[in-house]
Amino acid sequence: MTQVVAELESGTGTGAEDGAESVVALQTLDSANTPGAPFAPNEKQAAAIGLLAGFAIGVALAFTRATLDRRLRSAEDVEREFDIPVVGALPFDESVAKMGPVRATSDFAMKEAVRQLRTNLMFLDVDNPPRVIVVTSSLPGDGKSTVSYKLAEAIAESGTNVVLIDADLRRPTLATNLGLPDGAGLTDVLVGRVRAEEVLQPYGPTDNLYVMAAGVIPPNPSELLGSGAMRTLLYSFPEDAIVLVDTPPLIPVTDAAILTARTDGAVVVARAGRTTIDVLDKALQAFDRVNGRALGVILDAVPRKGAHKDKYAYAYDYEYADPKAPRRDRTPSTPQAQAQETKLPTQGWDSIVPPAQPKHRARG
Repeated sequence: MTQVVAELESGTGTGAEDGAESVVALQTLDSANTPGAPFAPNEKQAAAIGLLAGFAIGVALAFTRATLDRRLRSAEDVEREFDIPVVGALPFDESVAKMGPVRATSDFAMKEAVRQLRTNLMFLDVDNPPRVIVVTSSLPGDGKSTVSYKLAEAIAESGTNVVLIDADLRRPTLATNLGLPDGAGLTDVLVGRVRAEEVLQPYGPTDNLYVMAAGVIPPNPSELLGSGAMRTLLYSFPEDAIVLVDTPPLIPVTDAAILTARTDGAVVVARAGRTTIDVLDKALQAFDRVNGRALGVILDAVPRKGAHKDKYAYAYDYEYADPKAPRRDRTPSTPQAQAQETKLPTQGWDSIVPPAQPKHRARG
């Protein structure tokens, strides 16, 4: 390079005329400096681009997952997809999952949610309120038996007589969960071996709750549940009593659909975050095929925290009375008010036990 520059300045390069003066002059303006850091790769720029690209991909994946996710997570999801009301939303209770519905101690949120469910059922049809109600679900494991017991317990606490019947003749669990004998029960009544009053078992401190176990598991559950003897039994109890019938899931077998067509309707228990739109739709179609009435959906195991928590079911979870606050005198001031405050005596065993039924023999 130095030689080329000298030839250009002296005019002695190739093609130059002898004695001609060069018109080219090169001058050094600045010396080259060694860079202190490499110019490539630019780590800061690469990190910024990576963060932006990762954020965009994450948003796209979350949107795709939310779009393709068919699971029902809230009451709004059910009412948006189906023309059926959500009559109750029960929060997830870890103690129930570990110890069962009987030994578990329900907190205020669970008790309040069950009371709301009880009230909603009573006001579904004011002129003709349902009296014989089937409790079922789409698939096993949705919590229908637990909901049946919780609902029966809440109705009994309100002073109303309630009969809880285990009509799951495939996998009966009600008597075992409640710690009751399950030797004789519904199937024995239907085939005429015993009378209903002989297998009804009182349960709980209210004296208003009576349980009928499933009895011996028969080889023909659908035929027994769809028989005239079953309908006669369900409507033989006093008119002021509520009858809850715990049945098998709708999709595996047809028992629940058959019973729904012969009762006042059914409530379907759906598990939040597990039951999908397609599964619940298939379950509700079973009612359409037999002209059964779906009273509503009960959403079970609703998260207490997070984006899908029920914003209504736990509104009073933090409201407790201050023990130091002065108590207001609630003594009725008039005889009429005292009469309204007086609790009526609960009806005894004779008021809930149905009259003796004619004996029906199973078909040979």
